[in-house]
Amino acid sequence: MAWARTVASGTIRHRGDLEARRVRGDVVAAERERSVRWWYEDDGRRFGLQALLPAASGAVVARALEREADKVPSLPTDRDHPEPREVRWADALVAVCSGRLSSDPDPDRATVVIHAPLGALVGDQDAAPAGELEGPAAGDAVVPAATVRRLACDGRVQIVAEDTRGEVLSLGRLTRTPSASQVRLVRARDRGCVFPGCGTRRFAQAHHVVYWSAGGRTDLENLALVCSFHHRLVHEHGWKLRRSADGVARWFRPGGVRYRAGPGPP
Repeated sequence: MAWARTVASGTIRHRGDLEARRVRGDVVAAERERSVRWWYEDDGRRFGLQALLPAASGAVVARALEREADKVPSLPTDRDHPEPREVRWADALVAVCSGRLSSDPDPDRATVVIHAPLGALVGDQDAAPAGELEGPAAGDAVVPAATVRRLACDGRVQIVAEDTRGEVLSLGRLTRTPSASQVRLVRARDRGCVFPGCGTRRFAQAHHVVYWSAGGRTDLENLALVCSFHHRLVHEHGWKLRRSADGVARWFRPGGVRYRAGPGPP
């Protein structure tokens, strides 16, 4: 204001025009410089992601991840050692993208393809070779055998089984191994994830209690609805899921101790 009292009104208008152009220029620069990039590191075992967005757009992304993280089911270990919020945001990001792929009307372009040696699907999980992602964006990304087996249960992932020479032995199905009618029956019966205290429906997948690769049948008695987060307990963390004769799903820790968490949600 002290400066404005000493200059003509035209000078004030000119200064105002310059300031307005500067502000608009900052906005345009922020829009032009927006970017998202990803890469694989640690010999293809990890995926890196970096985004630079205008503040308003970034706020939308942050709010979406925070809201989605509130819906992500918790693992048993979270009670004693709560996961950092960054871990919850990572799970939320995968959940958002998985939901987008599952609803994509173009299955060919929306399908994640993994080439896996036959040993990754059958035999000793610890000694099994890893699979490899297909596509130029995947680079040299690898997928552990345990993850290959979990993804083969469900999701828009196609598993290409190959022999030791890399020749294709069989193609996994693009959708769930159970038929659509079987999945509806499983959902109607289990109503949600059968992990004690979970019950979520949004991320639920039809899981073979006895692995399909181990001779398990694709029938209702051998299928259970498990959310994608507790699904990892079975394949990557050594948990066991069994269904008793009365139809109750029982979960066991890696040491064989049955997991009990009280009654599930209504």
